Amino acid sequence: MNSNEKYFVSLMASHLNNIPPVSDNNIDWKKIFHLSAIHNVTAIAAHQILMLSSKDNIPKDILSSFRQQMGYTVMDAQKKETAILFIKQIFMKSNIDFIFVKGAVIRNYYPVKEFRTSADIDVIVKYKDIDKCRSILKEQNIILDDNINYTFSFFYEEQHIEVHSNKDFDHPYFMNIFHMCSKNGCEHVLSDEDHLLYVMCHIIKHFNMYGAGIKMFMDIDVLIRHMKNFDYEDFIQKSRKLGIETFAKAAFSLCNFWFDTPVKSEIDFSKNENFRKLFEEEIISSGSFGFNKRNQGSYYINKGIGKGEKNNIAAKFRAFLFMLFPPKIYLMDAYKYLDKHPILLPFAWINRLFDAVFRRGKQSKNTIRLILKSSKEAEEYKKLLNELNI
Repeated sequence: MNSNEKYFVSLMASHLNNIPPVSDNNIDWKKIFHLSAIHNVTAIAAHQILMLSSKDNIPKDILSSFRQQMGYTVMDAQKKETAILFIKQIFMKSNIDFIFVKGAVIRNYYPVKEFRTSADIDVIVKYKDIDKCRSILKEQNIILDDNINYTFSFFYEEQHIEVHSNKDFDHPYFMNIFHMCSKNGCEHVLSDEDHLLYVMCHIIKHFNMYGAGIKMFMDIDVLIRHMKNFDYEDFIQKSRKLGIETFAKAAFSLCNFWFDTPVKSEIDFSKNENFRKLFEEEIISSGSFGFNKRNQGSYYINKGIGKGEKNNIAAKFRAFLFMLFPPKIYLMDAYKYLDKHPILLPFAWINRLFDAVFRRGKQSKNTIRLILKSSKEAEEYKKLLNELNI
């Protein structure tokens, strides 16, 4: 990381540790604002910057932008609270079991919860209730984005809410997620340890798609700090059973290195400089969900490269095959009939090809162009995923 990126990380670390940041007169504040924006942590950066004893070296327009974004974030947080309360009330009234995950819960563990932003409010319901949820929300004159089998989304108070069924999971471990929770009426709550596992699996999902930003690792930090007695060895044992042990150890070590997270570090990043640079560079340059660095073509070429780490003609050909004929699990969300009739997989492939040509023609051409243009950078990314064993 360069000096600006290191300072950006130090701002996040000072917030998590609830201490003032260290001053540095050699910072490019435009770059700090850019990093804060692509990682969606501008309010946190602003809060820390305003704690500096002297702000004379910060351009007035940049400082004003930080303050403005902090205000917008606080207003958005109030709308989130309203939206979360709406979901709770309407699901409880309709006797629908539900679980809030990720930001809707973890934000409460941050030093200033209003500053923990999120693109979505994620809530899980039982698959048997998914159609009931659709019906009761439509009765409230809410317009649903409803083209996926296991999940749907809608807007309330300008908040994007995603309703997932328990069949929509990042890891089979959470297939029976409702059985893992404590219960308070209709609301079910994951234990802190299982929520941490959930976050780990979700980060891995994002790495396997486009990438993961610093906020996801900050979530790991606040969850660990929130737990009174975090049993590291027990968590690693569970991670081993889930097949995510290597990633869990690397994530914990990075959090300890970056944020001084009170967790065991099994990787000495001062001695594993190449891996550290690869890991840090990927997170910092990618932005919140990797979109700052990657695209749909990157996703397919990643599948095409496989474990070989070579982005050659064969990898590009495999990427095209995956794009045209993905496994059934990738098609089940888009084509609902596959859930009840798996034998129709060949028809779903034809369906997908038709949609790619006639409904998403321009997008499909662009994805093909991106696959063909993909470079050595894709090999570096695959090298990191292989190092993390994901």
